[in-house]
Amino acid sequence: MNRRRKFLLASVLALQNSSFIYPSCQKCFSRIILVSKRSNCPKCGCTGESGNANYRYKLSLKVAESNKLFVITVFGSCLDTFFGLTATGLHRILKATLDKVQMPVTSYSNALTTKEKPEH
Repeated sequence: MNRRRKFLLASVLALQNSSFIYPSCQKCFSRIILVSKRSNCPKCGCTGESGNANYRYKLSLKVAESNKLFVITVFGSCLDTFFGLTATGLHRILKATLDKVQMPVTSYSNALTTKEKPEH
């Protein structure tokens, strides 16, 4: 992997992948596997509780500069400023929002089922 920084003034054409955050190992930053309540890093073997997982950004973009097309991937905390919070913070917000959206639907359908039952 090339460790030199390069600056590119380009137009973003598309997101290459809609999944732009991933659970990461606290030691080596590789993607970890979340199983039930445990996490495991296949690269360094680090284990932990899945509820304590940290998340990192991985934004893959198709961009155009002049007459050239590039696929670039930007990793890590340099994207915190762009999104306005850490990837772990964004993950918590997305999870809480998803939980709120799913709960009323379930509660609403349960309420309908209860109201529709005739009383004797």
